[in-house]
Amino acid sequence: MRKKITVFTTMFLLYTFAFGQNTPNTKPQIKTEEITYHGIDGQPINRLDKKGLDEYKEYNVDGTISKIYIEEFDKTKGKTSRNLNETYVYEKGKLYKIERIGSITGDKYEEILFSYNEQMQLTKKIENQYKDNRLDLNQLSAYTDYFYYGNGETEKRYEYDGTKREFLLASILTKIFDSNKNMIQEKTENFDGNISGIVNIKYDNLNKPIALESSYFKETTSYKYNSHGDLEEEKTKSEKSPTIEISHYSYVYDDYGNWIEQKQIIERNPIDEFEGGLLIKRKIEYYE
Repeated sequence: MRKKITVFTTMFLLYTFAFGQNTPNTKPQIKTEEITYHGIDGQPINRLDKKGLDEYKEYNVDGTISKIYIEEFDKTKGKTSRNLNETYVYEKGKLYKIERIGSITGDKYEEILFSYNEQMQLTKKIENQYKDNRLDLNQLSAYTDYFYYGNGETEKRYEYDGTKREFLLASILTKIFDSNKNMIQEKTENFDGNISGIVNIKYDNLNKPIALESSYFKETTSYKYNSHGDLEEEKTKSEKSPTIEISHYSYVYDDYGNWIEQKQIIERNPIDEFEGGLLIKRKIEYYE
């Protein structure tokens, strides 16, 4: 049976907050950044430690991502290894291909291809899987078709069914945008036509999301920002749980106004084992 897809928009937003370059054109362009995760004294680290979450990123001179490496500390050798994990290829200023490489094996295990129309709008994304560097059709093989209308966009995702040996419709994602091209609603329908969830997003006058309502988990999340425009507070409430979770973020900035340390303290009311702290360090090298 085809699985039902849940699109977790919140994770996309938080990834943007955490790792966006936040560099206006007046600042030098970032060339590389090394991102490492650390526990905070007195607070347990709220993640699985030593699992390859540390990253090293390389950027092109136009600000687009070029390569991502996974960094892992080898306790037996007492040193950190850096292994290529993703490469990005562009054509005519558009992302054309992403290759994902096993950080241990060095073999390509996934290739994502992008196609565009004459208006340079994304029309198709193909997710090819590889085994022993050879194309391998399996349950992770998929493709998505994109359609545009007015202020909206529809994405139809098809996944490979090994039993029927064909690609079958898995989900339909509908997005609505405002006049500033901010996504204000996202609706997901499963292959059977049932709606699995709706996300509504509100923005401030700087086009930053300030509130997100998700029917997936019946959650409401609000966001606040500091004077640098970086996330300062994230507060989540759920109708399914009495627990309220609040994350507080503080930063250390370099001379160009880009953060080089981000501290996250998670508080939960009532208090439980999911409280914790996380310190992200970001070592930046700039193009001269």
